[in-house]
Amino acid sequence: MNATPADTLILLPVRDLVLFPGMVVPIVIGRPGSIAAAQEAARSEAPIGVILQRSTGVDDPRSEDLHRVGTVANILRYLTAPDGSHHVVCQGVQRFRVLDYLEGKPFLIAHTERISDPETTSTAIEARAHQLRERAEEALRLLPQVQAEVIRAVETVTAPGMLADLIAGLMDLQPAERQTILET
Repeated sequence: MNATPADTLILLPVRDLVLFPGMVVPIVIGRPGSIAAAQEAARSEAPIGVILQRSTGVDDPRSEDLHRVGTVANILRYLTAPDGSHHVVCQGVQRFRVLDYLEGKPFLIAHTERISDPETTSTAIEARAHQLRERAEEALRLLPQVQAEVIRAVETVTAPGMLADLIAGLMDLQPAERQTILET
């Protein structure tokens, strides 16, 4: 198989998952195109673009079936279970926007633009981040069975954007709501 161009990203369409930068999640993959995409990314040690489908009922998603913003992820682990199911453990790195799709591969691949978090900050942003951290810690402490590591993660994240992504990843939201936050 030919190597993918440097300015492209292999895409992994998902039905009910929005991956935020910084999150580590397991993803079960079953469609032939998704398995081929994950295997190629894992084999070539390339990042993969995790991107939400607009409708969960579409079995063979095309460009029009996918949102335009997703998350670049590193594949930490690729597993084939004894029952034949395929799994990847991915860590979100950075947001991306699809510019256009390429043809000729057995999986989805696209030219993308990486979206960086703003490096500038202000006292207003810092104040909002401080308030968000306090409210999140308070809410987490009220919940039963919250692991201490989760609370420590909220306490120690310093960048406002990373804090917002962490908390959005912890919230009990529908995928469409998570996608809106990812695009914000």
